[in-house]
Amino acid sequence: MTKLLFIINPVAGRKHAGSSMYNVVKRFCDSGYSVTIAVTQYKGHAKELGFIAANEGFDLVVLTGGDGTLNEVTSGIVESGKHIPFGYLPAGSTNDFARTLGISTIPLKATEHIIQEIPTKLDMGDFNDGQQHFIYIASFGAFTEVSYSASQSAKNKFGHLAYLYEGIKDMGKVRAYNTTVTTDDGRVYKGRYIFGSVTNTRSIAGLITLYDKKVDLNDGLFEVMLIKEPKDPIDFSNIILGLTTTVQGNEMFEYFRASEVTFQMPKSAPWTCDGEEAKHKEGVIHIRNLKDALTIYK
Repeated sequence: MTKLLFIINPVAGRKHAGSSMYNVVKRFCDSGYSVTIAVTQYKGHAKELGFIAANEGFDLVVLTGGDGTLNEVTSGIVESGKHIPFGYLPAGSTNDFARTLGISTIPLKATEHIIQEIPTKLDMGDFNDGQQHFIYIASFGAFTEVSYSASQSAKNKFGHLAYLYEGIKDMGKVRAYNTTVTTDDGRVYKGRYIFGSVTNTRSIAGLITLYDKKVDLNDGLFEVMLIKEPKDPIDFSNIILGLTTTVQGNEMFEYFRASEVTFQMPKSAPWTCDGEEAKHKEGVIHIRNLKDALTIYK
């Protein structure tokens, strides 16, 4: 019998998942799983539970919550050193990662895919040599604070619109950072940038979509995007155009792939990993791709 730890974040998203969790658990039990339920109690609890599951004989972790819960659970799994697979029932406000993988936001439908046990390998990001991990994005600058400045109640009530509102407010107080980015193969990008992201997804903070068919979640490469500081209204318009259509070929964007990148920039630059604040002290950020670090059933 497959031992399954089912981790529930009761406050994520619109809370629609709560009313259907009985049916989800019953479906797992009917399919021969031995289910243990754990409800998160505080920030960081999901990470602890992911770590415990990997070390205490569970065969599978399934979580329901938003991107933050997903980050915590997968970080716990990676830091355990074990390769326990996981499944994801998205219940957040934006669900960037689920959108990229095509995971249904209907709990029972997503459950059926997990039960079918079709494994997919996933890369994960290492932020500053194990200081933090991320499953889909590390970013700085404009939009970076959107995911944690929008209140949970606003995200529950308005969903994507809450992020959009915060993103528009952020653009009015945009700040540029002198930044040098060096890749593992020696490429160097240098300039003043208002935003930078290292991603393993096609959607960023519910606002930016990378229309790139080559985005692959287990190729050992990140998609890196840098937005240059606008000098005039035309530059600003080009940035908006790039955000709403495509960044490829837009002169206000640097867009490339790399397995490792190092950022040298002011200490004051705000960074996040999967929407959660990522602290750095030295103004040097080293990000490394951990290829095939995770296995998901979807």
